Amino acid sequence: MGPVIRKLITEAKRRKRRPSAGSYRRLLSYNDDAERPAAIPRGYLPVLVVGGGEEGAEERFLVHIKMLKKPCMAALLQKAAEEFGYGQAGILRIPCGVEHFRRTVELIS
Repeated sequence: MGPVIRKLITEAKRRKRRPSAGSYRRLLSYNDDAERPAAIPRGYLPVLVVGGGEEGAEERFLVHIKMLKKPCMAALLQKAAEEFGYGQAGILRIPCGVEHFRRTVELIS
C-alpha cells in the first residue's frame, strides 16, 4: 500500500461520525451556512471528481476508505498524484469523468 493511501486512510479514521449506508454518496453544494452538513462521516473521505471532457464538469463524493484498497481506485489515486501532485490542499481531486467514476465505484462495491 502506497504512502498516499496510508495517509488518506489515517485521516479518514480520525473522523468522529459513523458511516452511512452505501459505499459512496454525492455531497451537495450549500449556499447558506445554516444548511451545511455537520461533518464528514467516520470512515469516509471527501473527493472531488473533475474532468470527463466537459469544461467545469465536477462533482463531490464521499468515498468509504475501504474502497481505496481496490486496484481501480488505486489507479485513480495514482492518476490524481500524477496530474495534481501529492500536496493537494483541501479536498482530494481525482481527474476522471463523473459517470466513469460512478460506474467504477458501483462495480467495486
